Amino acid sequence: MPDQTVSHHGSSARARLALTALWGALCLLILAAPLAAAFSTAPVSSFIRLLFSPVCHQLPERSFALLGHPWAVCHRCAGIYLGLLAASLFSPVTRMASLGPAPRRALVAAATLPLLADFLLTLADIWAGTPASRFTTGFLFGFLLSTLLVAGVAELLQENLMRPRVWTTMNHGGQT
Repeated sequence: MPDQTVSHHGSSARARLALTALWGALCLLILAAPLAAAFSTAPVSSFIRLLFSPVCHQLPERSFALLGHPWAVCHRCAGIYLGLLAASLFSPVTRMASLGPAPRRALVAAATLPLLADFLLTLADIWAGTPASRFTTGFLFGFLLSTLLVAGVAELLQENLMRPRVWTTMNHGGQT
């Protein structure tokens, strides 16, 4: 049986790499929408925006702009996606993963509080949220959420690597 420590570190590195690639691709798509719109490829821009529409309201007045066109997501969602990417690129994710699941969940819950406060206080007309407040609270949430996601994917990969393989007679050409 392989050394579990080696397998855990290997699965953690694979999880970080896979999630960094995923979040990097999503961040590129967020920026590709306004670039496509600016360079007269509206169908491409519309398709990218359609991809993000189930998870973001995409209000132009609540989105950053690039070359005069809104990003594919709002300030808060941009912060979340960039936070996910930033955390996967830097070592704090590895150190935070060693905290264990309960402290990581507590950190993500704590990061949710400023995000919720910014949202709810704006909704109640107590506070006029700003692009900076929406982006910053989203970024903090995404950054800390990344610690849970990287650790969770690493655990899934490790379980898959450690699971004994079951071979059938078809795999062995009739031999058992």
